[in-house]
Amino acid sequence: MSNFNRKMKMFQQKKQYHRINPAAKGQQKLMFGLKQSFFFYVFLKFFEKIHFKHQKYLVLAQIMRKFKLKFFLVLFSLVLGKLSFAQSSIGTAPKDKVEILGAQNFEYLKTGDRNVSKLIGNVKLKQQQTYMYCDSALIYETENLVEAFSNVRINHNDSVTITGNYLLYNGNTKTAFINGQAKMVDKSMTLSTEQLDYDLTNQYGYYTQGGKIISKENTLTSMLGYYYARKNEFFFKNDVVLTNPEYTMNSDTLLYNTLTKTAFFFGSTKMVSKKDQILCENGWYNTQTDQSQFSKNAIIFTDKKMLQADSMYYDRKNQLGKAFRRIHVYDSIQKVHLYGNAGISNGKTKITYVNGNSAAIKILDQGDSLFLYADTLLVSEKLKKQKQLMKAYHKVRVVKKDFQAICDSLVYEQSDSIMRMFHGPVMWSGVNQIFSDTIFFYITNGKLDSFNLLSDAMIISKERGEHFNQIKGRDMSGTLDSNQLKEIFVSGNGQNIFYAKEDSLNYIGVNVIDCSNMHFRFIKGQMDKAAFITAPDATLYPLDELKPDQLRLKGFKWLESKRPQRVQIQP
Repeated sequence: MSNFNRKMKMFQQKKQYHRINPAAKGQQKLMFGLKQSFFFYVFLKFFEKIHFKHQKYLVLAQIMRKFKLKFFLVLFSLVLGKLSFAQSSIGTAPKDKVEILGAQNFEYLKTGDRNVSKLIGNVKLKQQQTYMYCDSALIYETENLVEAFSNVRINHNDSVTITGNYLLYNGNTKTAFINGQAKMVDKSMTLSTEQLDYDLTNQYGYYTQGGKIISKENTLTSMLGYYYARKNEFFFKNDVVLTNPEYTMNSDTLLYNTLTKTAFFFGSTKMVSKKDQILCENGWYNTQTDQSQFSKNAIIFTDKKMLQADSMYYDRKNQLGKAFRRIHVYDSIQKVHLYGNAGISNGKTKITYVNGNSAAIKILDQGDSLFLYADTLLVSEKLKKQKQLMKAYHKVRVVKKDFQAICDSLVYEQSDSIMRMFHGPVMWSGVNQIFSDTIFFYITNGKLDSFNLLSDAMIISKERGEHFNQIKGRDMSGTLDSNQLKEIFVSGNGQNIFYAKEDSLNYIGVNVIDCSNMHFRFIKGQMDKAAFITAPDATLYPLDELKPDQLRLKGFKWLESKRPQRVQIQP
């Protein structure tokens, strides 16, 4: 090798050494400046000791002595400047450049206008509080870019660690693209994906090819995901699945906070647990407190029951549910539907309240149904040995085929199959209107079988015009056949007004009877036979002999206008 080639090789090696080690270059400049200053100082001392005989040399010596002090000030400043530069070079590189902290092998390449440093083996890089490790790397100095290969690891602020097979890092924007088995770990979770983009300044990352997140109690997967570390929030889209020991959630879109443990979901969502299944299109769920809120086509299926409403609040731990607007509850065991505008259900007490234009439907045998309307409904489910209890309050209406009733409050106990009606109860069976202070209905095999009328009982049926058949007594009991009167027993203070007919068109007169105890039989709701048991006092009057008020028993009231009809169930 020629001497020229050896010098060029040494120069290139020296240039490469200074490029990756600016501290050495600074030290060299400092030594060069000190050498120049030393020779100038010796030159001044030499002039001071010479005895100049010639006038021009004396003038030169005086000038040099005059500026001696200024020279040393300039020299001192120069040395400090060189020293400061050297210390800066020895300390840290400029903050916006990626530093090389170590590598087993180094090679400097120049391709066109690009200066590239090639590092191989145990590579360690740094930029401010971000450290990067890999098996090999390329550093593009002009662009401030880093390509890292194999066993890539990034540690940022000792709070976030990212690993993968490949890294493209932009030192200017402090953004990283990790490809191949990318994994990010922070204090609250671990994210695994095939490709990950991460902004180290804003602590923001995302993936677009599917990812999996594991925290203490939850595992989440999705096709698209965004992570905001400063807010501790994840945003997921497409095929989102959130799983924990209590339930599994499938959703289209989900926002999750790792600190509050709250998930907000949008679009078609399904939650399944051992105890229930929930469907909705909007809502939130706290995985820590087990509290949730659902809206837009929200439905809960639990223990053979269904709850549907516009919006719902549910506390799984306390088994407390609240529903609002267009409520529908269905019990598949009891075959009961509940409707209303607001409701509360307590799983521990097994009590459900529904109010606001409430309605209940009891599905009976042979496809028949009993409709119950009220301002407020209360349903107490089966608890231990007790059976279902239903209560209705205010403006109660009962509608069944060939049978209707109204009252202000109603209680139905499945244990004794008795429906109790209070506060002005009235019922209609075919052409007959029946009322008293209190009415008890007995249901057998899903059918209205019999009833008791307690205190001031009265039965009225309309004949023609203003003519009414009437039965009155202190108490009454009766039976039904296909929802129509079959028999009536009057107990105490019995009275009867009955229009006697010669045929279907002509009346004979009107019977007015007083008898303490009476018995009546009906065929298809029409009176067929009567038995007056205890000393009856009976008189048959011509129709024109009695005044209108004499044709009405005390307490008479015709309430046909209040007879309820089946209405639209959905509130």
